[in-house]
Amino acid sequence: WYVGTLEYERDHYAEAIPAFQRLTQLAPEAGPAWNFLGLCEYETKDYESALQHLSKGQRLGGTDDPEISRVAKYHLAVLLIHNGNFDAAASELHPLVTQGPAGTQVTLALGLAALRAPVLPGQIDPSADALLQQVGTAAALVEQGQTPAGLASFAELLSKYPAVPYLHFAYGSALFAAQKFEEAASEFRKETKVSPQSAAPYVHLGLCELALKHPREALEAAREAVRLAPDSPAAHEALAKSLEAANEPQKAAEEFAVAKQLLPEKPVIEAAIRQRYSNPAGSPGGNEAAATTLHAGGREAPGFEELWNVAMLSYSGGHYAEAISALKKWLEGTPNSGTAWAVLGLSEFELQDYDNALIHLQHGQELGLSGNFENVQLARCRLGILLNRNGQFEAAEGLLDTVAGKGPLAGQVRFALGINLLRLAMLPEQVERAREPLVAAMGEIAELLKDSRYDEAFPKFETLLKQNPSAPFVHYVYGTALATLSRYDEAENELQKEISLNPASELPYLQLASMALKRHRAENALASAQQAVKLAPGSAEGHYLLGRAYLELGNDRQAAEELETAAKITPGSSQIHFNLARAYAKANLPEKAAREREIFARLNALAEERRGQQGPQSYGAHNAADAQFAPVDSAKPSATEQRKIQP
Repeated sequence: WYVGTLEYERDHYAEAIPAFQRLTQLAPEAGPAWNFLGLCEYETKDYESALQHLSKGQRLGGTDDPEISRVAKYHLAVLLIHNGNFDAAASELHPLVTQGPAGTQVTLALGLAALRAPVLPGQIDPSADALLQQVGTAAALVEQGQTPAGLASFAELLSKYPAVPYLHFAYGSALFAAQKFEEAASEFRKETKVSPQSAAPYVHLGLCELALKHPREALEAAREAVRLAPDSPAAHEALAKSLEAANEPQKAAEEFAVAKQLLPEKPVIEAAIRQRYSNPAGSPGGNEAAATTLHAGGREAPGFEELWNVAMLSYSGGHYAEAISALKKWLEGTPNSGTAWAVLGLSEFELQDYDNALIHLQHGQELGLSGNFENVQLARCRLGILLNRNGQFEAAEGLLDTVAGKGPLAGQVRFALGINLLRLAMLPEQVERAREPLVAAMGEIAELLKDSRYDEAFPKFETLLKQNPSAPFVHYVYGTALATLSRYDEAENELQKEISLNPASELPYLQLASMALKRHRAENALASAQQAVKLAPGSAEGHYLLGRAYLELGNDRQAAEELETAAKITPGSSQIHFNLARAYAKANLPEKAAREREIFARLNALAEERRGQQGPQSYGAHNAADAQFAPVDSAKPSATEQRKIQP
């Protein structure tokens, strides 16, 4: 991992490949390893291997680094486009469009997928770039639930470019998603004139006719699709559905069998027209509806509903191995269902396959969970427990806070929060019986701090410390909470006690440095930050605070060096880039300062949102103003920095 990521960061992709290949042998279920291997292979133009390995990385759960996750999804999408698998590419691009601003690269890829152009972005004729961007923008509007604006954009483009291949097809797909079946059919018919040798418009024309209850016209279109593409599973399934609607069940069954043989155990209908288009971005049930239902007169894709039902019945009946088997097959065709990944992870948790459970629950959380509070609470509680076990305490804290204090699992969440504050890298059942009262009490305190009920929390701290004066991290959490209310002298006293009990931890030094900076005591901040970095060289917060201290003391060059190190470890922090811009400006490096200000401006909105979610009661962060700097465990460095070229 270290060798591979270091070479990757230096753009030495060929040198990184052997390390990642060895890593995938040692940890074959680790999605990040396959993702990095695929990204390196992409850069060395081994596109076939890159497609295979990026696909596997996404199936295994991607990565917990959101920037690397976006980069991997983007590169997988462009390889799918290059391979002619346009609908799968659109599925990979979907979260990049709906979960943040779509950059020009993502928009361009959407344009390529919409116009079904099997080329890589670097192979595009420059004269086509503007058109692809415009088509991608229209497609992005539809993806984001802004259907009227997207349809208007497509119509305007067609008034200018009526003969561009697949532009009518893209417009027809968007119209179908809006259930404008007559208009959609008209566009697909126009596409058959522009692209007479393509089966795709006939496949989707058939679906339109089925939706309009025109079985004879649907049958005619589907037969033409099969004539043009006899090896297309989508064409054969369209024909099967048309035969079914025409009351020819035997022939329909034969066509379904052909479709399944051409693409076994996967949904065989082309998925350019997806139900997710008709659900606004982020609306409940969008992923699950897309996963189970295809627009063909309300009919289900063969075997799909059955697989989901088998998985749910098996899970609810405690037959977790059977649930896992069904879900893995189901997820091959619907990789963007957060709920399905979460149920897979929950099943693995019950079978004590904790490593895979962590990967899959994280992926489900990233994609988004649907369902009632109890179901979401269960998934997040289990994920928080596994993050604790893995030593990822800050991530666990934020997740557990969202489901604390209510619901059927309130007691379990509270106990997990107690484990979290005491930084015990273990499962709840691994806590020694003698330590259980301490953990339970810390869980109660965690809930009080989350709700800013400090008047109730502080007496509990005093009682707890009288009973457990030598317990690690209790003084630290108490000191952090006191600092949140600007009771700095009391906070410093608690943190010094923590240092005497726990001299190998960087956390109290980080908090002391943060407090000293707030009190304009740069010399004190410098000493504490230096000690924190000595104890935890991989701590982004440590290098950040050390850089801030140097900056306050006028040592601009050293400030820039420390802040550069912090930015490499945590590239998504707006505050690091803001202060790095300050350091460059003071060091008379205006070009670098301007670049960092641009990065800060881009990240600032996201940083503000995170701070708003975390709030000043965040007892895991060391300074409410710098709450996004969750301490990085020196034994578990954060994922490598984001790519230089971001989609």
